[in-house]
Amino acid sequence: MNNLWQRWVHYVGQQMDPRPLALVRILVPIAIIVDLLRILQLGLFGDMFTPHSLGGLSAIQDPHWILSHWLGSSASMVALIVTLVCMALTSAGLWMRPAILLGILAYAQLGHLFPPGDRAIDRILRTGLLILLFSKADQAFSLRRVQSQPIPAWPAQLIRYFLVLVYLSSGLAKLIQQPGWLSFSADPPLLRIMIDPMAGDLNPYFWAQFPWLFRLGGFVTIAFELMSPLLLTRHAHKLAAFGVLMHIGIAITMNLGMFSWGMLSFYPLFLAPIFLPALNRSAPITPPSQAASPKPSPTP
Repeated sequence: MNNLWQRWVHYVGQQMDPRPLALVRILVPIAIIVDLLRILQLGLFGDMFTPHSLGGLSAIQDPHWILSHWLGSSASMVALIVTLVCMALTSAGLWMRPAILLGILAYAQLGHLFPPGDRAIDRILRTGLLILLFSKADQAFSLRRVQSQPIPAWPAQLIRYFLVLVYLSSGLAKLIQQPGWLSFSADPPLLRIMIDPMAGDLNPYFWAQFPWLFRLGGFVTIAFELMSPLLLTRHAHKLAAFGVLMHIGIAITMNLGMFSWGMLSFYPLFLAPIFLPALNRSAPITPPSQAASPKPSPTP
């Protein structure tokens, strides 16, 4: 038992380059900010984030929507402003922990106000931010003056495990609910999804002539999701490179809001072996021993 505990302490005590996690700290809030600004641009904020009794779209209000008890009809706008400001501060690396905490709470309140719009990707991003709350992701690429040093790696590892759980559960759910994903004869579920007028951008009359293409795409999608545990290995960057292409393809062919960009905002954790060597050539990380050691005094 003692040996097991020592192995656990060693695992959670591992250090990492702060820059991959710092990039996640930058990109996740940017995805949220762009998504909320897009809602404002489309003029949908008033309809989505107004209680039904005051003319809003959703007749379903989560009982955990509590800001209205304190702020009245202006509660939704306050929640939006707080979310945007806190996400901007988080991305800039300024007051990261209080900004993440307040931002998550305000962002979740918008989800409670309009439950149909609180998508899986919103919850994934909030969970990722919650993990970042306990990290030192502000030790690089920050507007604060900090000297980049190795940081505890366990928050990055936890995010990796979380994303593998997301991908793996998605793949298993597809197979359980629609076995046609692996069928050579049934209509490809991927074709139905990508020509759906609510989500897809593809012309159904044209693309329906190529069911084999979507059948192959379905096989590859299932394979990627079921192989996602490889994202926890030293081969993670290879599988993640395919994941980048998959999510870009989803963004181009489907209308799923920030889903692809939100998922890709975590990918610096997987792609670090590709971009870190280039960064190290220009700005290497200072080892803790060198950063902590005092400079030698000049010889008289």
